[in-house]
Amino acid sequence: MKTSELRTKKPAELVELLTTTRQELNDARRGLAAGELSNPRVITAKRRLIAQINTIAAQAVNEEKA
Repeated sequence: MKTSELRTKKPAELVELLTTTRQELNDARRGLAAGELSNPRVITAKRRLIAQINTIAAQAVNEEKA
């Protein structure tokens, strides 16, 4: 997902997306440990998406304070 798409989402949607992405990351980690994950780059992509969501959420909070 592009950052421009993330910036258009509401804070509640970001929280929901964050929880689902964290769950998907945990599932991918379990799959990697079990040898079922065919593409280990999924883990890196999920971690990056989580970081982007956290950054955008923090920026939204800072904009509200200003």
